[in-house]
Amino acid sequence: MKLKIVTTIFFLFFSPLFSSLHLNAHEFWIEPLKFEIKVNDKLMAHEKVGSNLKGNEYAYLATSYKHFNITVGDETRPIKSRLGDLPAVNEKIKQDGLVILSAVTTPSDLTYKTKTQFETFLDDEGLEWVKKRHKERGLPEDNFKEIYYRFPKSLVKVGSGKGHDKELGLAFEWVIDTNPYTEQSSTIKAHLLWQGKPFANKRVNIFNRVFKDGTNILANTQLIETHLTTDSFGKIEVPRGEGGLFLISAVHMIEPSIETSKKTNAVWESLWASISYRIP
Repeated sequence: MKLKIVTTIFFLFFSPLFSSLHLNAHEFWIEPLKFEIKVNDKLMAHEKVGSNLKGNEYAYLATSYKHFNITVGDETRPIKSRLGDLPAVNEKIKQDGLVILSAVTTPSDLTYKTKTQFETFLDDEGLEWVKKRHKERGLPEDNFKEIYYRFPKSLVKVGSGKGHDKELGLAFEWVIDTNPYTEQSSTIKAHLLWQGKPFANKRVNIFNRVFKDGTNILANTQLIETHLTTDSFGKIEVPRGEGGLFLISAVHMIEPSIETSKKTNAVWESLWASISYRIP
């Protein structure tokens, strides 16, 4: 397990364009304004793009998503956001328990201008095997295209927060096995699924923002970055540490189908799974 701690000052700003090119912005995640609310309160959450849990907030744009859902109890339904809503999620929650926000984005694309750009990304995400496969396939070293999809989730405590995260059928999905709001274990257990099956031996990035003053002020926040690897069952255990905001993320690369390649001119597809929660 590798550990990196950064103390820095964070700034948030809004951009009118929905862009998440991971050459510069390595993560897309859902971040509620409050991870713990009362029954009949509004659950408000931002969609964010950035790195190291420092991100831009974007207004809701329906065409950016194949699905953007909220799961309350046994019911999963689309969020009721409208074009331009900021925060992107603003839902009144009438039921007690653990609430799950989840999304599947529509495909976006980017072009790697240089070999260095591509290999830096692969190194950052533990995808070194792609370098060898890229060469085996006889692909160009520069000016080639990739398409990518995001699969973010977030857990929110409503009232008692009782309940558990569950599989929602996302192609690439994190499931938290330990309820971070009701179970007082020293670690939070989670597992990663690819097409419904455990994803073993996968590099995982964990970002933990610790609020030293106990408030939501981002200035002088401590960021702890940890790298883990899933076991043979796709499982990891994340230490609670000092609490705070957690983001668990993994990236998978696949070769696009012939049909996708012809339609998009992409030579790779990347898929990004993330899940966020907060421990007081």
